[in-house]
Amino acid sequence: MTSTAQLEMVDGVRITVPDSLNLITCYVLKEQQDWFEDEIKFVRKLLRPGQKVIDIGANMGVYSLSMARTVGPTGGVWAFEPASSTAALLAQSIAANQFTQVVLDQCALSSVSGTLRLSLNDNSELNELVRDGAPTGASEEVRVSTLDECREHHGWRDIAFMKIDAEGEERNILNGGQRFFAEQSPLVQYEIKAGAAVHLDLVDHFATLGYHSFRLVPGLGVLVPFDRAARVDTFLLNLFACKQDRATALAEQGYLAQGALAATPEKKPGFFSAMRSRFTTRVTNDWRTSLVALPYGKELASSWKLIMAESDSSAEVADALYQYAMSRDATLPASQRFAALSKSVDMFVSLTRRQPRGTRWSSLARAAADLGERALAVEALQRLCNEVLEKKTVDLTEPFLAPSQRFDAIAPRPSIIDWVLASALEELERLAAFSSFYTRDTTLPRLDTIRKLGFASDEMHRRAALIRQRFSKTA
Repeated sequence: MTSTAQLEMVDGVRITVPDSLNLITCYVLKEQQDWFEDEIKFVRKLLRPGQKVIDIGANMGVYSLSMARTVGPTGGVWAFEPASSTAALLAQSIAANQFTQVVLDQCALSSVSGTLRLSLNDNSELNELVRDGAPTGASEEVRVSTLDECREHHGWRDIAFMKIDAEGEERNILNGGQRFFAEQSPLVQYEIKAGAAVHLDLVDHFATLGYHSFRLVPGLGVLVPFDRAARVDTFLLNLFACKQDRATALAEQGYLAQGALAATPEKKPGFFSAMRSRFTTRVTNDWRTSLVALPYGKELASSWKLIMAESDSSAEVADALYQYAMSRDATLPASQRFAALSKSVDMFVSLTRRQPRGTRWSSLARAAADLGERALAVEALQRLCNEVLEKKTVDLTEPFLAPSQRFDAIAPRPSIIDWVLASALEELERLAAFSSFYTRDTTLPRLDTIRKLGFASDEMHRRAALIRQRFSKTA
């Protein structure tokens, strides 16, 4: 039997997991001290003490336990986990945190009740119900129920949030919860990617229940309408869905952007005072006030001012940076912030196409990652790293966004070129895969380069140490 370890997540939650670096949950939590999905950070900010939430496919409890910490003893968490060994670990974690607000239900949810075989994977995140034929590997018989049956059994009222992560069983879970979804109005986080398959049909299925789908903009912590016809980022794992009443409430709280802002303000009473306010915002968020206040901006301010006074594309660069700064302004409506960030990304894409300068790749990577265009950010970071490594330098005369937010506060000394490269390499390591668990030891050279440059974060040191430990690599 595999030994266990009790790890602590960033929010102080203690979680019991199998102590093996060959298992996803243990490895990721040791590496990042948190789960790798941006959604878990959003959920922590969203939930309030006293709220009631449901976790379908709780696994070892990274969401269930964090949500329990957030909603507190006056709230309620119902965690569904059918696998007996995984549920036993979750039960240990619930006890270790003294969470009396968590109800652990050891069953699977589907469209009908009864029993089914559950295939068991070494990585329990991949366990799934088996219907067609016998499972090819280890399995166990598990109890199966429906959402509507659980609604009656648990007496659910006023459910604020639900997470569904059931390895392709999501559609059946919706079919078994017709009454639940009609009577309740939670925000639902649901998985659309199971293995290599992307289940966008769930967007349509939720729509038949009166639930609109949204995606998370990670850099803003805001939900925006999901465009079913648009290209889907290859890193997108989850979407959210809710009815209009919940969407309106979330928009009022600043967590959801329902519509785009008009490009030109309508002239009506208060128009000129609004324009004065807009001018003040423009001055505040101009690169000459926002970027030059940062350590690297102070180093480069004089050369930036010189080139921007002479460059033909200076106005477009300045506007792209301004739009990004607008998106970071928490005093603005979510819809305006999202519109500004989208415009910033579009402008940096255009700028890099016309003149693929290194620092433009840097700005594009930062803005694209914030927008949730992760594949685009990875491509930009790769371009930037290749340029610096090949040329041993980079043109820094134009104002730019650091590839990583962490580097905004780090002085670029003794070498600003090393600072740029370290920032790009660290962000590439963080974004190119959900964890170094998936890249095996191929990222060790990158991690060693980051360390030698002298700017490595604690996480980058942990990544290198975990890879060496897992694959018995020596320094």
